[in-house]
Amino acid sequence: MSPANGHADGSENCYEIGAARLATTSVASVQLAATQLASERIKDLVAELEIPFDAMVIEWRVTNTTKNGKPRGQVIPYADQRAYTDRLNTLLTPAGCTRKYTVHTSANFERSNDQKTVAKVFVTCELTIFGLGTHSATGEEWADDQNACTSAEAQAFKRACCCFGLGRYLYYFTGAWVDLDDRKQPKTVPQLAGWATPGGWHVCSQMGAELDASPVAEVRLAKRLSVPI
Repeated sequence: MSPANGHADGSENCYEIGAARLATTSVASVQLAATQLASERIKDLVAELEIPFDAMVIEWRVTNTTKNGKPRGQVIPYADQRAYTDRLNTLLTPAGCTRKYTVHTSANFERSNDQKTVAKVFVTCELTIFGLGTHSATGEEWADDQNACTSAEAQAFKRACCCFGLGRYLYYFTGAWVDLDDRKQPKTVPQLAGWATPGGWHVCSQMGAELDASPVAEVRLAKRLSVPI
């Protein structure tokens, strides 16, 4: 009677053993390579998301104004949500991410600056980038603003993008004071520092990598060096 393995002497065929080991090794190698490729791709994708927007799409918002004397205002740079969408579509294609919105409002309460009783609109954006994960953030606006939902939606979306690194560099700005016109709009706007442009950011990233610095340290280094545009 033959043994259970089908070999008269009860031993496995050496070719079968070798083939099985080779198959196991090949599968393990493929899995390891896929993991390394995925890790490298994720790292590269995050780095591409962190690159500043082109200076042509940057706008400036007045956040504070002087109360007396010559009209002056403190301005900070920002980008329209279309710039964020364009970056995501360029890197991921429109099929590479999804977003989900939820809207709710607060109860009416007295607004401190004008003592009006009004509610607030809150919009939460849940942004999923396939391969990276999901982040959510909330935007808000006063309900008596005719574009309340649109403004809150844009704010929520951009804040969610920031969690992935997209547009995060804009939070490093503290504001600059400029002269305002009769409509309280900037007569001139500051020139962006080199580190806040795509080309300057690449230079700083390379220098930071050589110094084994963190992304925040790279920005601080760029500011000190005043990297040209």
